[in-house]
Amino acid sequence: MSSVPSTYDTTRLMDGVVSLGSHAFPREPLGADTVVIEPTYMGICRADIKEIIGSRDVMEDRGPLFGHELVGTVFFAGADTGFEEGDPVTLNPNITPNRTTGFAEYVFVRGTKEELDEAVVRLPESEAGIGEGVWMPEPFACIVHALRKLLELTRQTSLAGKRVGIVGAGCAGLMFAMYARHLGASVVVFNRGEERRVFAREQGILAEGEIAALAEAGERRDAFDVVVVAPTVATAELLDVAAGLAADGAVLLVYGGTREGDRFPGGEVDVDAVRRSERIESVRHRGKRLDIAGAYGCGREDYEEGFRLHALHPERFPLERLASRRLDLAELPAFVMDAAAGVLDLPGKVLVRAGSRG
Repeated sequence: MSSVPSTYDTTRLMDGVVSLGSHAFPREPLGADTVVIEPTYMGICRADIKEIIGSRDVMEDRGPLFGHELVGTVFFAGADTGFEEGDPVTLNPNITPNRTTGFAEYVFVRGTKEELDEAVVRLPESEAGIGEGVWMPEPFACIVHALRKLLELTRQTSLAGKRVGIVGAGCAGLMFAMYARHLGASVVVFNRGEERRVFAREQGILAEGEIAALAEAGERRDAFDVVVVAPTVATAELLDVAAGLAADGAVLLVYGGTREGDRFPGGEVDVDAVRRSERIESVRHRGKRLDIAGAYGCGREDYEEGFRLHALHPERFPLERLASRRLDLAELPAFVMDAAAGVLDLPGKVLVRAGSRG
């Protein structure tokens, strides 16, 4: 193990307040079942903000997510973990060994070898050099999983020739657009705020005809074979807009956040249960038959496919262009508290550098 510091900085979320403090680095021998990750960069996710304001259901099989997007290296690897010091890694928060927040100079992850093998994902050699072109593997792995699940549920092998409408131009919506195009679809992303639409165009992620104001959704009624609901919260209003975009017989994929008891407009389908159990149900809505599908989380194989896609097709997956701002760890508490209060809502991915090492 590298030289052990006496203290390290880590954040704390308590009663809706995020703080940063210095804590003693554990002096007792670290366990054989422990991996300590030294993050280089962390990403801020809307799920982090939802946990601050208490608007996210924390599921027993997943646990809290605050501080779950990161890339870094293994600082310490216990004898039973199968990892080695210096391994470049990322984190899969959908596996729930005992772990500390990723918004810190060091992240402690404890579990069985099997759990750690799923929760701590090695970066391939092509992604191991963390330089200026930084992207977060976890959100992309979730998008890869979601569209692969959609194909599985609809018994299709590609989206070739399909018209895909996407509600929401946050990072998830833009990554959905990238992957749907790669699978052969044409895409249009709808977003209420202009800032995200401008960001998508200026970063070269979407062409002019691939991004539109949400207010224009009424002009595209019945126009899409697949509609993805990708905002932070899949509200009843946005589900209704998505249903209007969908053609008769279309599939509506619910990816954005839902809470226990949320139902599709009309009350026939429990969209939270559909999303979390990753199933598909048919519904009649305003004279149309729609299939409501859901996707939730990701696995190691989705990370591996994400790495493969980015390495082989960098021009189709310019994931680095999603980064819109970089902060130091010391700036994180004030930034996320402003975001939670609605003062800030930046487009793209905000990255956080761990200390002076980023």
